[in-house]
Amino acid sequence: MSTQLRIHLVVAVVLLTVSITGIATAASLSPAWKEIPIAEGSYFDVMFSADGSTVYAGGNQLFFRSWDGTNRWGGRAGHVATMSSDGNYVVSAAGNLVQVLDRNGTVYWIRGMGAPIRAVAISPNASLIITADDRGDFHSWTGNGESWGLNRSDLVKQIAISPSGSFVVVTTAIGLKYLHPDMIPFWWDNKSGSLDTFIAISADSSTVITSGEKRVSSHTGSGTLNWMKDVTREAIIDMACSEDCSTIVLGSQDGNVWVLDQEGRILWKYPVGSWVNGVGVSRDGSIIAAGALDGNLYILNHEGNLLAKTRMQSVIQPRSVAVNGNGKRVVVADEFALYGYDILGSPEVTLEETFTPTLRITTTIPTPVTTRSVTIPSTKVTTLPGTTDTPKSALSPFAVMAAVAGMLLAASKYTRK
Repeated sequence: MSTQLRIHLVVAVVLLTVSITGIATAASLSPAWKEIPIAEGSYFDVMFSADGSTVYAGGNQLFFRSWDGTNRWGGRAGHVATMSSDGNYVVSAAGNLVQVLDRNGTVYWIRGMGAPIRAVAISPNASLIITADDRGDFHSWTGNGESWGLNRSDLVKQIAISPSGSFVVVTTAIGLKYLHPDMIPFWWDNKSGSLDTFIAISADSSTVITSGEKRVSSHTGSGTLNWMKDVTREAIIDMACSEDCSTIVLGSQDGNVWVLDQEGRILWKYPVGSWVNGVGVSRDGSIIAAGALDGNLYILNHEGNLLAKTRMQSVIQPRSVAVNGNGKRVVVADEFALYGYDILGSPEVTLEETFTPTLRITTTIPTPVTTRSVTIPSTKVTTLPGTTDTPKSALSPFAVMAAVAGMLLAASKYTRK
């Protein structure tokens, strides 16, 4: 082998080393912690506090944890529960009772409704709490547990309180509805049918994004329709939006992550090969996380480029992926545990797929509602501790470097023959 050829070989291998390690370190997932449920069942419905310092997970048992682990508790059922975005309170329902707990797991207040509670919501600073039961009653409460308003309507799917606290959005069995905090409806659209399930409201409360089945819709804060369109090929399993709703992320049964802009234009899709059970997005839309049914977690940038990928122990649970505001942390839940990861590095560039959008518009038809009052009982409850474990680290780029070093050594021995 000539000297020039040997030099070319060495240079090529060195460039390969830089290329491979560059891709491996451009963005990586560093395991931070792992939480195993203390009883049977899985976590789901995960979320971050606005500042990214606190993680909440619901499911068979709710769980609350500061990222550094100094504050952590859980144990009670969390099928119908959520956390205020300031990270200071959790609202949870069990049967007919709704309770509000502080960040230490201490019960702040507890009240009752006339039927099992099916959905709850809490404003960013916990000044407003909404509960809905199986009879179709919507009830609003002040932050200290005083009854604010009551309305009987349709069975609810999901509730969201605007960041301004000035209105409430609910998706019901027959359509979309807006209410004042006193539970008096001021806009509704029964023509949307029962498709809408998921709700996201922009930080300035000017835009409301809803989705369900194959459809995504955008309305103003007063109910005016911006656009409505069918997007996915199969049912939407989860939705997440950036702070201003300019990046709309969908996880679908068609095996794709779909991303739309604020005008409803489909920017790109990313195929993962199995149902996308959970999605999350950073505040500015620059980092997107998606968890697939096959257990793979994908980290993508705003252009649809793959930054990092790792595999969980088992199936990633529905609505069980979240990204913190600055895009530096992600949480994900599989069948066995809740995991926290730090996202390290910077983006790599790959190809994306673009689409031409189409629009479909509906009109609104109002329906009457009735109101009534209820008597509120009061009881005491206690909290339970959680458990923790630390996962093994993912494959390091140094392993790749070692492999390439072996290639260099082999090449060197071959050239001396």
